[in-house]
Amino acid sequence: MKSEADPGVYVVQVGDVKFFIVVDVDDLIFVCNDQNKLLQIKEELSQKFEMKDIRELHFFLGMEVERNCDEQLLRINQIKYLKEILKHFRMEECKPIGVPFDPKVKLQRNANGNDESKGFPYQQVVGSLMYAMLCT
Repeated sequence: MKSEADPGVYVVQVGDVKFFIVVDVDDLIFVCNDQNKLLQIKEELSQKFEMKDIRELHFFLGMEVERNCDEQLLRINQIKYLKEILKHFRMEECKPIGVPFDPKVKLQRNANGNDESKGFPYQQVVGSLMYAMLCT
């Protein structure tokens, strides 16, 4: 069944076994609570379709995935993607600031009267951050 929450997610449940397939263009992520069933389904699909199994998921759509079976932990972060954004826009040395921004602070032009925003791709920066916020 296609998930109601996301059209790229499919869910199959047979008894206690729950199986998810996440589809993004030509990439698939398989998740199952039964390792043997997972291997069986991947084998069946590989007989019908040309597939390359890269095993454990580490990166997907800018997200880093870390799994620790012993501690039963799954961590997902976007640190690598966000660092790439900072590097792309040459902002590795920028200073962090709390949000929401203090409304009492007045933004001003440079002391010499120049508009600092000229030549800086603010729309691209905001778009990149919105992708991280909304799409992943």
